[in-house]
Amino acid sequence: MNLRRIDLNLLVIFDALIEERNVTRAAQRVALSQPALSNALSRLRHFLKDDLFIRRPEGMIPTPRALELAPQIRAALVAIETSLERQDFDPGTSTRTFTLQTNDYLASTLLPRLMQRLAKEAPGINIRVIPPNQQMVELLDSSLIDFALGSFRELPPRLAVEVIDDFQYSCMMNAGHPLARGKLDLKRYAAAKHLLITPRGDPVGFVDEALAASGLRRRIALTVNHFSVVPAIIAETDLIVTLPSRIAERDAALYGLKLRPSPVQSSSIFSHIRLVWHRQLGAHPAFQWFRELILALMDGR
Repeated sequence: MNLRRIDLNLLVIFDALIEERNVTRAAQRVALSQPALSNALSRLRHFLKDDLFIRRPEGMIPTPRALELAPQIRAALVAIETSLERQDFDPGTSTRTFTLQTNDYLASTLLPRLMQRLAKEAPGINIRVIPPNQQMVELLDSSLIDFALGSFRELPPRLAVEVIDDFQYSCMMNAGHPLARGKLDLKRYAAAKHLLITPRGDPVGFVDEALAASGLRRRIALTVNHFSVVPAIIAETDLIVTLPSRIAERDAALYGLKLRPSPVQSSSIFSHIRLVWHRQLGAHPAFQWFRELILALMDGR
């Protein structure tokens, strides 16, 4: 394809539509009128020989071709922006938005301290947090997120990873639960009804892998996507849950719940909190500054 035949501003418009899925909001984002944006979309459709977006009551729905192009166009635009940006990043005057993917547990422990620090050192910087999903790698590739924070399985070498904290796990139950007393061995543990917290929607967790290695299975009676709903459920049911000790200790004190050391040893994958970013952007001063800030906050500095 000859790039001299296309107005590269059309790619900026395409990217805005992918993000907003709405002509009005996309036009506002790129500082165009709605008719001008619609005209630009018509030109891009003609050039790429695809409808790209189909108007529906719920918004502008991208076609398969648009979804295929979206991460590549986004990555190209970010690469251009990064190349042209001033390299003397000043957090005190920056109005950049950093997008972070993490679960509600880590968000609740990190964000209060992060926002306090930003208010003092970088008052113009904004933070956007999105929940974990299966497309984390693709989102980093296309720069739709800047960092991911959590526990992850094997990642491609184009992503940089740093371990920033360790998890210890506890088993939490209501104070009247039979497992609140006596020896909590694997057999009693496996025989109980379990609640599974799975931010990404996985049907099983590391506990199931560990139990299977001992020839045991558990019943997962309830699966939820958020840590915040767990203590109220545990307080009112005969379910038990295995979760990071740091949040378990906080919630147990608030709800009068019983904690026992987890009888299951977590794998190294799930015993560490990792910060992940794309190597392509890791050397940029803005990304270096934000990464060091996250590391400092998780280290208690």
